[in-house]
Amino acid sequence: MKRVILALLMAMAASASWAGGWTATYSLAGGSVGLTNTQANSSWVPVSVMLKFNSAGSGTAEVWRVSQEHSFMLANCLFSNVTTVVWVPDAEYPFTLGEALVIRSSLTNGIVQVIRKGD
Repeated sequence: MKRVILALLMAMAASASWAGGWTATYSLAGGSVGLTNTQANSSWVPVSVMLKFNSAGSGTAEVWRVSQEHSFMLANCLFSNVTTVVWVPDAEYPFTLGEALVIRSSLTNGIVQVIRKGD
């Protein structure tokens, strides 16, 4: 299963980079990562979100969209004894000026990697 997820992520990363996408990695030390679109003339779409923990653990993970001071949960996951949690959106969620993608986790010993592409 881990190999299948890794292969899927590698394929997605490759296709995202060919399509003008980019990958960024953030510390999960505070339990939350927020990415706000600050560009007035462009938007982006999350392709995938990966939470990678330093050691296996159990907890919860959530992905939120914040738009005009309103929060909308896009995904949530209860996990047990894992080192990696991955969210691949089932639809395109474009983020325009001022909108934010927020990733939260009850485990804070790791990183978040977000793959995005231009919309």
